[in-house]
Amino acid sequence: MYLSKQSFSFPTNLHLDLRLSFCLRIIDQYRQELPTLRTTTTILKRQKDKAIDEITYWKQKYQEEKQQKERLEKERDRLQKEIERLTKTTNRYRASLFDHGNFHSPSEEDKKSKGGQPGHANTNREQTDDASRYEHRRVYAPSCFRCGHALRRVTAVQQKTLIDIVLNPQVVKLIVESERQWCGMCKHEVSAADNRSLPFTEYGINTFMMALLLRYRCLLSLSKISMVFAIGYGLDISESGLISLFRQAHQYLGPRYEDLKRIVRAGHILYADETGWQVRGKNAWMWIMANDEATVYVAAESRGTGIAAEMYGTSQAYAMHDGLASYLSAIPPDRHLYCWAHLLRFCFEETVDKPKTHKSIHIRDTLVSLYHRKNDLQYQGNPKQLEHDARRQMDELLAHPSTDPTTCALQHRLREQKDGLIRALLVSPNGTNNFAEQELRPIALARKISYGSDTYAGMETTATLASIVQTLVRTKQEAFFPTLKDYLCSGVANS
Repeated sequence: MYLSKQSFSFPTNLHLDLRLSFCLRIIDQYRQELPTLRTTTTILKRQKDKAIDEITYWKQKYQEEKQQKERLEKERDRLQKEIERLTKTTNRYRASLFDHGNFHSPSEEDKKSKGGQPGHANTNREQTDDASRYEHRRVYAPSCFRCGHALRRVTAVQQKTLIDIVLNPQVVKLIVESERQWCGMCKHEVSAADNRSLPFTEYGINTFMMALLLRYRCLLSLSKISMVFAIGYGLDISESGLISLFRQAHQYLGPRYEDLKRIVRAGHILYADETGWQVRGKNAWMWIMANDEATVYVAAESRGTGIAAEMYGTSQAYAMHDGLASYLSAIPPDRHLYCWAHLLRFCFEETVDKPKTHKSIHIRDTLVSLYHRKNDLQYQGNPKQLEHDARRQMDELLAHPSTDPTTCALQHRLREQKDGLIRALLVSPNGTNNFAEQELRPIALARKISYGSDTYAGMETTATLASIVQTLVRTKQEAFFPTLKDYLCSGVANS
């Protein structure tokens, strides 16, 4: 018998009479096998459906595990970047001695000697004061402190210098009566004013000046300023009274604030930087523009290019900054000076875990050496040679591109800032923006103490008054009160 899915045939030697019985026997055999086949088919169908369900379940499980794996990989990459960032920050803090971009650990040779340091202002009072102009006072004891025996006067003395302050808890309280005089020439009424009085307030000019000093240089809170006035001067003034006083001072000193802006723009180098501020919990920014003659804080709501352009104005000064993108389009290309301290700190942070033979270490060490060349005697008075050597060395560092991410990052920053860095070596005193950061520090500390301002108008008041106080303390500390008094009186007269 030959039986297949395609055809049916009888055995070759089967007689014709036997074919019918053969067919009947085959049919009977199929009939007997049919229940078993049906049962097997049903079982296999159930197994097939179960297998399909399992396949669907495991496919779904696989997709979920795949998505979970992708999420974990992203989280791992994020955490790895965070670890690298924290590692760089930790190493930067650990290397707390920063010698213009060259980290080093303290040693016995680096310890400072006692007394004044080379290059710093002389703060030794005994060398500047003329003791011959001091008032002399002779004291003696009429009796012995131990036994009470009467003592005689003698000619032998021992001398010491005494320097103290005068505490005056008595407030000057006056009712100023101004005569309403009449000028027969110009036909106008004339009213005299006390030289300590300011319009629209009962507080005198000395109170204004001391409040400004305590707030914007000593960085005291309003409650502490009120306490100083109460204990040290016997003047009860509330915090709201101080706020009103600062608001009036802002009005009187506003023109002088604009003068300081013009002074900075007219200088040779304009140092710029910015720090965060708060206005009722919302983020704002306090910018700075400064030079040797003036320090100006600028209140702004953002770090946008428009603020940098407004600060720079029509100035032709070189602008020293840290490379913030807002400065790039706001300042002419040939006026940029990039800070070497920021560049070298970036190099040290990026190469903190690299071996000494790594190419990025070579770039870092070359830049450190190049920065210190500014102080080499062979370049003193020869800026063209310094420019030529600096440009040649930087071109050599950029001549061989690398696929290493750290090296690429260093080369990219050097490529973008090359001209401004070379210009900073030639134009600025030390090639860094440290001056702006030092001048910005008081306003950053004020933010931590006061938690910002309640209004944007209050933020502008802080910027104006802090600029004038900081400039006077830095440039005219010995004549701080007389100069500030002239500014206030001039502002009152103009207003």
